[in-house]
Amino acid sequence: MNIRQLRYFISIVDQGSVSSAARVLHIAQPALSQHIANLEEELTTELLVRSSRGVKPTKAGEVLYHHARKIVAQIKEATDDVRKEADTPRGEVSIVVPPMLGVHVAPLLLERVAEKYPEVELRIMEELALNVKEMIENSRVDLGVLATRDKTPKAEYLHLYTEPLYLASRRKSEDKPCSGDETVDVKALFSTPLVLSQQSHAVREIVEDVAEKMGRTLNLRVTTESARLRISYIRSGVTSGVLPWPSIDGLWRRGEISAKRLVNPDLIREVYLTWPRNQPLNAASRAVRQELLDICHELFESGVIRGTFRHVQPEDQKP
Repeated sequence: MNIRQLRYFISIVDQGSVSSAARVLHIAQPALSQHIANLEEELTTELLVRSSRGVKPTKAGEVLYHHARKIVAQIKEATDDVRKEADTPRGEVSIVVPPMLGVHVAPLLLERVAEKYPEVELRIMEELALNVKEMIENSRVDLGVLATRDKTPKAEYLHLYTEPLYLASRRKSEDKPCSGDETVDVKALFSTPLVLSQQSHAVREIVEDVAEKMGRTLNLRVTTESARLRISYIRSGVTSGVLPWPSIDGLWRRGEISAKRLVNPDLIREVYLTWPRNQPLNAASRAVRQELLDICHELFESGVIRGTFRHVQPEDQKP
């Protein structure tokens, strides 16, 4: 006895006819009759009384009918409960973001997830691009924001935005206020004392590539993995730095720095939202991903993120 046979039996009793039930079920009448014959053989009793006016359940058939209705209803309830559970965001979601974008994203993301999804426990980490890529490849985190030119086949990517890079320097008292729309030739990188990341980092790779192509040498004053130290060197005037706008937005708004977009050639980088390919996103991860996408778009609209916003709806959330 299986659930399909029970559903067939229920339909025959409800319709009062094997032929009518066959039409409703979209099954050939001989096949439907065979299913009922197999069921009667298994239970070693007659379940239906057949006449010229159709069919009616025997006493044994009435007992089976009532049980079958309960069983089918329970299976539907169980299916609905499981699907509801699968679609309810709950559990831990880990996300890794670049340090200077994290200061803008993390507080908003934490607040919104706590408000909308109280059963989701959010864990937010800061890491540089190389570490983010490794964490995603090894499924150590559920989601990551990554600026990269080298995609790994072990991850899924959603293009968030394209952003320019800026040469940021301490603003002198005699300097005019900076609008953020000013530009400076890339050649300035070869005469300006710079602070850059020590290891493989999206910004450093871009800067070193352009220096190599132009056959020039960067004027590196200091290197450090600490994003906060890089900012402190720039604020103090010890060095200048090459940074995306989210890293310097607060300093710019307070009038502490001047920032000019690097051109000739334009220095830009691509930023992606990524997650492990071998680890499909559950309801909680999908909910957090959508909140993160919304926040990034809001930051773009408010000018914290500059460039071109690329995000499109993820394939698994399209109607």
